[in-house]
Amino acid sequence: MSRNRSATRKIWATALVVLIAVGGATLLVATSRVASATPTCNLTVNSENLGNNAVQSAINSANPGWRVCVGAGSFPEQLSISTSGITLAGAGVGLTIINPASVNTTTVDWDSNAPQAPLAAVILVDNTTGVTISDLTVNGSAAASSIGGCGTDFVGVDFQNSSGSLLRAAVTGIQLAPSLLGCQNQFAVYAYTGWFTTGYVPLSPLQVTVARTSVTVYGKNGITCDDPGLRCILTLDTTVGIGGTSATAQNGIQIAYGAVGHLQSNKVSADNYTGAGSTLDWFGTGFQATGILLYNPGTGTTVAHSTVTKCPTAIAEFETTATSVHITGNTITAAEGYGIVVNGAPGTTAYIANNTINAAATGAPGILVDNGTFNISHNLITHVRSSGTNGASQVVCGTGSYLVCATTLTIPTAAVQAVSEGNGGPTNVTLWSNTFHLDSLSLATLAMPTGAVTVQWV
Repeated sequence: MSRNRSATRKIWATALVVLIAVGGATLLVATSRVASATPTCNLTVNSENLGNNAVQSAINSANPGWRVCVGAGSFPEQLSISTSGITLAGAGVGLTIINPASVNTTTVDWDSNAPQAPLAAVILVDNTTGVTISDLTVNGSAAASSIGGCGTDFVGVDFQNSSGSLLRAAVTGIQLAPSLLGCQNQFAVYAYTGWFTTGYVPLSPLQVTVARTSVTVYGKNGITCDDPGLRCILTLDTTVGIGGTSATAQNGIQIAYGAVGHLQSNKVSADNYTGAGSTLDWFGTGFQATGILLYNPGTGTTVAHSTVTKCPTAIAEFETTATSVHITGNTITAAEGYGIVVNGAPGTTAYIANNTINAAATGAPGILVDNGTFNISHNLITHVRSSGTNGASQVVCGTGSYLVCATTLTIPTAAVQAVSEGNGGPTNVTLWSNTFHLDSLSLATLAMPTGAVTVQWV
């Protein structure tokens, strides 16, 4: 974010500069911070050394709060940061490239099942706070061949029980060989606390910010944020999946297991699973890729003003415990399964507003809600076809408000589907000021034998 100032400040400062050598690379050390609009580089790495450890040596030499600047060039290093407050700043995306020829397992994935999986990250931020990584490219394509199977997690940038930021960066090549593409261990950007295994929740929430960062050529997930006690701010990021693939069900962005996500103005595309176990029916058996997956997210999660295209289900939320989410102002195109799904639990509340869902390419349904209280307002849903085969196909009572289902009928594809599976519901829906354009059917309701659906039009 830039800030405009009405006047230019005059800068008066002096600094003692000392040149030192670390690991064979020339480093610039400033003994005092210069009051300048341009951040001071406490250490500068201008080129790689013979040991291919110039950047890591600078990181190891840095004090808390220091800024390590890395010039243009290729640096074949695997990096680890455990000192608080460090900034690792490159010269720009495509200019400074961190691209190791191989990666070693330097720790275990605290968020994996016991025994915990070994973890090999190109850049690991480990059990620390306030680390910033900016203005560089992380490329794991060369290192991918060093991961021999599904047992080791392969990560581009990993925030393990840490807070920090990834800004104006690119992460690519976190994808194994075609024969291993089905492994669920390939994460371009990964943040978590370890609660999944340890039950540990930080006393103060950790925050990870990913902004203006592109994520491409990943195996499983583009950006992943897991666990309670973690808040992820994702702004102006771009993730691009493989497209149609039978190897793996990708997710562009995942917020899961109690983490709170605030997603703003992101672009997500081409996460599409076409394998034998794939399904477009949310309630069917099988697997489905999603653009943005909210899997038991923390209360207060928001998805706003983002664009999702060519993902079978664009934005999907699944809950086993009640939470509250806002999904607003998003633009969704070419979703084959659903535009937005909120599969809640008793007590769930969701506000779904001001979204544009264009099904011209697929005819697929727009919004599916199940179990909870839902305010659906000011959405534009177009080109849904009730004759389509996408979406749920189950016993239904028809269109309107029903408490108990006793009629055998296949649910039609509709712009909005309100469902109650009977696992504690009910489903209460308020619809107001929505626009349905070229849709065969605006609303369909499904109440399983013990479920209940109520709909209020305003």
